[in-house]
Amino acid sequence: MKPFSFALILYFCVASLHGQNLARKVSFSYNRLALKLVLEDISADHDVYFVYSPDYIPTTQPITISVSNIALSEALDKLFDPLPVAYKPIGGQIVLRPVEKNPPPRITNKTIPKEVDQQSPLYADPRMEEMIAERKKRWESPTISGRPTPQQLPSNTESKRVENLTAKRFDPLVIDSALLVEEEVAAALIPNPDSTADSISVVINPKKNLPRLAQISLLPFLGSNFVQSARTTNRVSVNLLWGHNGGVEGLEIGGIMNSIRNDVQGIQIAGLGNTVGDDVLGTQAAGLFNIASDTMIGVQGAGLFNILGRGAALQGAGLFNIARHDFAGVQAAGLFNIAGKNSRAVQVGGLFNVSGGRTRLQVSPLFNIAKDVNNGQLSSIINVARQVKGVQIGLINVADTVSGVTIGLLNLVRKGYNRVELSTSESFLGNLAFKIGVKPFYNIFYLGARISEAQNPGNNAEESIKELTWGLGYGIGAAFSLGKRTLSNLELITIKVNEREGWTRPLHQLHQFRLLFDWRLGKRMSIYAGPTANLLVSSRKDPELGIGGSELIPKTTLYDKMDANKRSQGWIGFNAGIRL
Repeated sequence: MKPFSFALILYFCVASLHGQNLARKVSFSYNRLALKLVLEDISADHDVYFVYSPDYIPTTQPITISVSNIALSEALDKLFDPLPVAYKPIGGQIVLRPVEKNPPPRITNKTIPKEVDQQSPLYADPRMEEMIAERKKRWESPTISGRPTPQQLPSNTESKRVENLTAKRFDPLVIDSALLVEEEVAAALIPNPDSTADSISVVINPKKNLPRLAQISLLPFLGSNFVQSARTTNRVSVNLLWGHNGGVEGLEIGGIMNSIRNDVQGIQIAGLGNTVGDDVLGTQAAGLFNIASDTMIGVQGAGLFNILGRGAALQGAGLFNIARHDFAGVQAAGLFNIAGKNSRAVQVGGLFNVSGGRTRLQVSPLFNIAKDVNNGQLSSIINVARQVKGVQIGLINVADTVSGVTIGLLNLVRKGYNRVELSTSESFLGNLAFKIGVKPFYNIFYLGARISEAQNPGNNAEESIKELTWGLGYGIGAAFSLGKRTLSNLELITIKVNEREGWTRPLHQLHQFRLLFDWRLGKRMSIYAGPTANLLVSSRKDPELGIGGSELIPKTTLYDKMDANKRSQGWIGFNAGIRL
C-alpha cells in the first residue's frame, strides 16, 4: 500500500498546482478569430490552461465574442454556448469535450382515448418525414445483401461511421469476434429509420469498450478477457508479464509492461514500462519508462524517461522527460527536459532544458533554451530566450528583450542597455568602455591608457623617453532613472594595470567604485561625470618609489597600508566622458 498511497499523494499535489479561479473577473474581445487562437490568447493573458484534443474540438471555428469585467465562468459559458463543446474544471485545468447540443426532438407514440382498450401508434409526428430525410443523408451508405464478411466491414476506424447491412429472411447477423479484435472497434446495433423490417444498421465506435470488474493475464490476449482484451475497460487489471487492454478505470499492475489502447483513469504500475494510447488521468509509475500519447493530468515517475502529448503533470525520470505539446507542472530529470510548446512548468534538468514556447522556470547546470520566460532561467553556462519577464542567471545570458534582470559574466540583450563610452580620469587620460545588459545589471569591459615620460637610461640622462601605461578591466553596474533625460550609474570595476611595460607580472590592480550622473543630449548620445573611489593593491617594486609605488597615485592619499610584500593605497578621483 505504500507505493499506492505515495502515488495518490503526488497526484493530488500536482492537481493543485494550477487551480483555476472561475470567479475572477476577465475581459476579452475577438472578431472572427479561430477557436484555437482564442484559447491560446485567453490562456496567455489570464493564466487559464485548457486541455483538449484537436481531433474532437472544432479548433478552426471562427469566434466572435466580447466580454468586459465578468466572471471567468460566465465568460466561458458565453464562449462555448454556441459551440458543440462543454468544459469542466478537472485537476486544476479546464478540460474541453465534445457534446451534442440541441438534439432533435424525440418521437413519441400518441395514446388512444380511454374508450379504446389498447394503445398503439396512430399518427406519426408531422416532422417525421423531415427527420427521416435528414438522417437518410447522414446515414446514406452502400447496402450489402446477405451476411457481411470481414472484407465487407469498414477498415478505417478513426471516426464513427454507419453502414447498412441488409439481412434477408430474418437471418441472424453474425459478426466474427476475431474481426473486432483485429479492428479494435465496438459494434452496437440500432434501428435504421429508413429501412424495412428486414434491415439493421451497425454503428462502429472506435473508443467504445466493454466494462469489466477485473482481469488477469499472462501475455497480451492470454488472460481472462482473451481476444476481447483490446476492447475491454477494467476496474482492476493484473498482468503477470505483459498485458494489453482497452482501458483502465481503477488500478493496473504489471510485472513487465502494461499497454492500454484508450484511456487510463487511475493508477498504472509496471516493472518495465507503461504505454497509453490516449489520455491518462492519474498516476503512471514504472522501472524504466512511461508513455501517454495524448493528454495527461497526474504523475509520471520512471527510472529512465517519461513521454506525454500534453497535460498538467509531475514528471520525474532518471534520464529525461518529454512533453510534445503544452505542459504545466514539474519536469525533473537527471539529463534533460523538453516541452514542445508552451511550458507552464518548472523544468529541472541535470544537463539542460528546452521549451518551444513560453516557460516559467528552468534550472540546469549546462544550458536552458526557451522562447519566452515568465519567471527565470538558472544555469552555470548559458541561458537563451526571446523575451524574459523575470531573471536570467548564468555565465552567459542571451535574450531579445528583458523586463527583469540578467546576471552573468556576459549579458547579451538586443533591446537592452548597450552603450559605448569615451572618457578621461586622473589615473588614465584615455578610457574606452563597452557596457552591455539591462539597466538593473550590466557588464563593463574596460580599456585605459596613459603616456608617461621617463629619463633615458642611456648616455644622455637629460633626454626623456615616452612609456605606455595601460589597463584592462571588467566590471558590473546598475543604472537608475532620475528623470526623463537624466540617470545615475553605480559601477564597480577591477583593472589590471601594466605600468611602463607590456605586461606586469606582479600583483598590480586598481579597484574603482564610480558614482556617475548622466545627461542625455539626443536619442543615443549623453554626457556624464562623477566621483570615483580608487584602491590600488600592488606588490610591484618601483625602482624609485619602492614596493607598491605607481605614478597613478596622486601625492595626497586617504589610505596607505604597507604589508610585508604588498601595499594598498586609496584616494578619491573623477571620471567624465561621452556616452553613445
